[in-house]
Amino acid sequence: MKNIKFILLLVVILSVVQKFTQRNMQVGMMPELPLYTMTGDLTAEQLLHKPSIIYFWGSWCGICAAISGTMSSIFQEYAGISVALRSGNDVTVRHYLQEKQLNWQVLNDEDGQLADAFGVTAVPAVFIIGAKGQIEAVTLGYVTELGLRVRLWWATVDF
Repeated sequence: MKNIKFILLLVVILSVVQKFTQRNMQVGMMPELPLYTMTGDLTAEQLLHKPSIIYFWGSWCGICAAISGTMSSIFQEYAGISVALRSGNDVTVRHYLQEKQLNWQVLNDEDGQLADAFGVTAVPAVFIIGAKGQIEAVTLGYVTELGLRVRLWWATVDF
């Protein structure tokens, strides 16, 4: 019985901490995105009419590097855009993507304006976008592939 109480208390504490750290993050309709990704693809085509992901990351972020394999796997099956936050100019970001063998659609947020619009104060930050353009879920920090897949599935459930 002590173990159950401890686990419940831990879950409550972690939930409160997570809500606190995500308090400024955008909910509802997502903010406007730049028209084109770094490769020249239309941003809207990546996200419209299907559950999708907007993933904020930094080349300087150790946790982002740790989950890059998870994100690559998710991006192979789900629509999405990644946002390189304060990771340098386009040449620097392209070099980083090449070096790490990451084949992602990227918006370069060199000055952090897009992150500010989404309320992102730390990375990694993941926004799950529903088919109607609503932000359905937000996660900040380390996330598992299973956790992302559950959130993406949940975004398809129509109540």
